[in-house]
Amino acid sequence: MLICCVCLWLLSSTQLFSQATITQILSNGPPASCINIVFLSEGYTASQLGQFTNDAKALLNYMQSGPPFDAYPNYFNGYAIAVASAESGADHPLSGINRNTYFNSSFYSYDIERLLTIPPNNLDGNYADGAGKVYALLQALMPEYDLVTVIVNDPEYGGSGGEILITSMNIDSPEIAAHELGHTFAALGDEYSDAYPGWVPSEMPNVTQQTNRALIKWTSWILDSTPIPTPDTSPYASVVGLFEGAEYQTSGWYRPQHICEMRALGYPYCKVCAETLVKAIYTRIRPIKSNAPATNAPVTLANSQSVTLSVATLHPNTFNLNVLWFTNNVACGGATNSSFTVDTTALPFGSNQVKVEVTDPNPVVRTDPAQLLKDNRAWQVQILSPRLEYQRLQGAMLLSWTTNAQGFVLEYKTNLAPSVSWQPAGAPTIVSNRYTFTESIGRNAKFYRLHH
Repeated sequence: MLICCVCLWLLSSTQLFSQATITQILSNGPPASCINIVFLSEGYTASQLGQFTNDAKALLNYMQSGPPFDAYPNYFNGYAIAVASAESGADHPLSGINRNTYFNSSFYSYDIERLLTIPPNNLDGNYADGAGKVYALLQALMPEYDLVTVIVNDPEYGGSGGEILITSMNIDSPEIAAHELGHTFAALGDEYSDAYPGWVPSEMPNVTQQTNRALIKWTSWILDSTPIPTPDTSPYASVVGLFEGAEYQTSGWYRPQHICEMRALGYPYCKVCAETLVKAIYTRIRPIKSNAPATNAPVTLANSQSVTLSVATLHPNTFNLNVLWFTNNVACGGATNSSFTVDTTALPFGSNQVKVEVTDPNPVVRTDPAQLLKDNRAWQVQILSPRLEYQRLQGAMLLSWTTNAQGFVLEYKTNLAPSVSWQPAGAPTIVSNRYTFTESIGRNAKFYRLHH
């Protein structure tokens, strides 16, 4: 595993902040070709930072251990930014406990006991005390971040989502992180039906007010035999439907399944949430990582030349991506490898397009109108005019040219004067992928050309 450490001293107008280090805890490629998860320490004293790195590794492993992420661990890099706090833990306003921590984290945010946040919040509106420090560290140490998680060294149950995922180190912290990951990574909504006064519900990928079967966002997952709305009873416990109770509303708002990680900890993501999470992966990273040669200039071939086109793709853990090559929009049967060799016998004279499509076939995704799970590259391959080759035989001459020269006709004339017209020489035969034409050698000179 690649390990890298960088040190940073952050200065403000009034104080010198603690020293911060970054350690890579998971490496699957350069940041540009991976989803980069960054963990930051909160409420860990200098002597506890070693434990923070272990906590970050454990949390990352857990986040990737269940579906749908268990198919995609190779898509991620992991980093741990360790920065010491003067004291351990987080603030507990209800108990009168205030800790001196780097990001000033606090429970009981917005009068919700288990809502754990960092500023700006209702307890401290100063962006620079919390989120500002997070983004300053990211900018300095890991500007290519995709997902940010603050691990708070406090045993109390709590966390929050949003642009920054925050979780405490409660025994259930991995499940807290998995739930908050749904919010932060894929904009999933809460499927709780417990009333929360003042909460304004909104449409999310997994919550809706829509009751028209045809217009429900996840209608492709709903069987015709499933009633809408769907009774929350045992016969429908494992199907996708329209279950009432979501977004802190007991009625009028609906979720896809009876139970889900976004409703209760300890359960897997429902089918709709899992599909949304996989799509979220492909909004950040594409199935094709690189290609050779470059596609911004034509590839030119003449005579018997060939070229090998190739792509480097991502590699899911439990299945392979589908690869298919096309020439001039016609699929090449059996061409399903990451490389494809083209020669002058396979394409007609002139400009041709050779394209590869790479698709993630994961059945977790049922609908993909934006084609997020599909990627392609296309090359323009220019086949130059064929060269007429000459070979002298006993009393005859043999002319030959490549069979890809469709539309070309062998012509001759006995005098190169402009007034003398070119005439068809006769029909050639095909020998070993080449057109051949044999002419007896006579007293009169003949001049030959291939004409298109």
